[in-house]
Amino acid sequence: MKRIFNRVIILAFSLLVMGISASALARNDKFLDSKDAKEKDEPQAFLKNYDKLMEGSEANWVWFAPGYKASKYKTVKIQPFHVTGKGHWVKPAAADGPDYYDTWISKSDLDWKVVKGGADITLEGNIANAWEPSNAASFWGGWMANPGVCQELIGKDSKGNIVFQIRHKARGSTVSDAVENGIEKIVKALEKGK
Repeated sequence: MKRIFNRVIILAFSLLVMGISASALARNDKFLDSKDAKEKDEPQAFLKNYDKLMEGSEANWVWFAPGYKASKYKTVKIQPFHVTGKGHWVKPAAADGPDYYDTWISKSDLDWKVVKGGADITLEGNIANAWEPSNAASFWGGWMANPGVCQELIGKDSKGNIVFQIRHKARGSTVSDAVENGIEKIVKALEKGK
C-alpha cells in the first residue's frame, strides 16, 4: 500500500512539474524573447522601445504607459502610415491603414473623435511587413498561406509623449483585409489598455 501511495505522489509531482514547464515554454511574455523578434523579414526600426513590448490580450505585442486610460482622450489624429518593410505589398497596405483606423475607431467604444488638426492623441502607423503567397501556396497552405501584414502603431499625447506602442500580425483574404483585421484587434487593445 505504501509503495502505491509513493508512486502516486511521484506521478502527481512529475505531472505538476511538466505542466509548469510546458506553460512556461509556451508563453513568451516579452517580444524580444519571442520567435517574432527573431524573424529576419520583420524589421524592427519604427517603434521606439521594442524591449518594452509584452504579450497583449487582443493585439500580439503591446506597451501602455502607466496610467493609460482611453477615456482620458477625446480627439485623435491619424497620420499617414510609414513603411519600414520591403516588397510589393507594403506600400498599398500602408495606404489602407489610416482609413481603416478612422472606420474602426468610429465603430469602437473608444469614444474618440477623429480630427484633422490638433488632437489629444496622434496615431502613427507603420507597415513592417506585408505578404501575399503564390497561388500554389494559397491552394495547399490553407489559412496560414493567406495574405498577411505586420503593422505597428505609436500613440502620442498632445505633448508628444508616447502613451502606447503596439505590434500586431494579421491575416486576411487579401492584404487590405489583413490590414483591416489587424486594426480591428489593435483598436480592441486600445479600448482595454492591455
